[in-house]
Amino acid sequence: MALTYGGVRNWDADAVDEAGNTVRKRKDRLLGLEDDLAATAVSWRWSGDAATAARQKIRKLNDRAEHVVAEASSVQRALYDASDGVRVLQHAVHDADAKAAANQFAITSDGAIRDGAPPMPQPQSRFEAEEMADIQQHRARVSAELDHEIQRIMTQAGEIDRTLADVMTKAAAGAISDGGVTSLAAADVTQVTEDGHYKIGDPEKPHIDRDDDFVYDSKDSNWRDHLNKTEWLAKLRGAQIAGHLPDGTAMYEHYWKNTGESKEFDYEKAYSEDSGVRAGVDQEIVRAQAAAEELIRAGNASFSMTGQASAVPDEYYPRTENWQKAIGGYQVWSHGDVRVDGDTVTMEITVRGEDRYNFNGGQNDIETGAPDDENGRFTEIGWARPFDTNGSLTRTVTWQLGDVPDATPPPPEGGSDDEPRGRERDRGPTPDNPRERR
Repeated sequence: MALTYGGVRNWDADAVDEAGNTVRKRKDRLLGLEDDLAATAVSWRWSGDAATAARQKIRKLNDRAEHVVAEASSVQRALYDASDGVRVLQHAVHDADAKAAANQFAITSDGAIRDGAPPMPQPQSRFEAEEMADIQQHRARVSAELDHEIQRIMTQAGEIDRTLADVMTKAAAGAISDGGVTSLAAADVTQVTEDGHYKIGDPEKPHIDRDDDFVYDSKDSNWRDHLNKTEWLAKLRGAQIAGHLPDGTAMYEHYWKNTGESKEFDYEKAYSEDSGVRAGVDQEIVRAQAAAEELIRAGNASFSMTGQASAVPDEYYPRTENWQKAIGGYQVWSHGDVRVDGDTVTMEITVRGEDRYNFNGGQNDIETGAPDDENGRFTEIGWARPFDTNGSLTRTVTWQLGDVPDATPPPPEGGSDDEPRGRERDRGPTPDNPRERR
């Protein structure tokens, strides 16, 4: 059945929302049976053909239950998404009808625009003719605007209708996968954002791949290595005495301690001092807010959530030499506690930065151009050891439902923060940490 403007005009967001609530209640009832299903497990003491057949039946029952939860939760989320979309369309239809009425137009059920203004009389003067021409131009412009708005409404309505129908059809056909999960709770897609990046649950540190281009203690040292060590440590001590790059030199000194033990960096300080770090953290918070909104729309109220790790985009790379050398490019993830009070959402979010302090073969320092291979060599001969680094900061953000910023923070402009970079300023003797080359 084809969509019509009159049909969309009669769409009821509350009815769609209530349908979502009904599906949710039935899904929750099934989720409540998880312990009962677990209790049907066949004892390992029971063996034989009957025991094997019983176990197969129970596995099929559990698998079917997981698929039903996946189907129901997919339909629930689709209905809630459709309800949100219909609510937006209701406002758009109301505004279009009101604009039409205010200008003596009417929009028919098939979306046609009917002009209800009385015919204009013959002009009695040039002034009246010009005035009537202006009125006609204005009405033509309003009519075109209404037509554009009607087309936009019908396009959005079609998208809402097709998306919901697609999910309903797949659910009815048993074509929605449970993702291979092994529990009813894990099959509930309303507990996870559609991109899979965030899920409801307590903080869970994600897996982060580490890379080391230089194999520790894999080669023998020679006399040149002793000279290079003296040179690099002299740079380190000189920078420390001069008070340059305090966080960068602290990391480099830990590298030379050769323990491989992880070290924490001051994320709050980095956020305060470096606009690139600050923009990266702000981006993660905005992303988490959008995820919280999605989970709220799926029917969740107050909850905890945790996210996956992702590399901080290049445009939010540290701008100061100190933080380039301390953390450089790094991974970020977050977890938070979300509370909904009416239309107000409050989230206490902890953003965590994760990095591997090491050197990258074939790359060079941003500031000096010194090759990474020089410092990576110290790893190969077992004199200095890479290590994991981490930092965290916590913020509380509050916003109105539906009012999450939809744009990521703009990248910092220009060079470094507040001061020249590289050889344009005498930095004194400093350790060159080429690991920061992007």
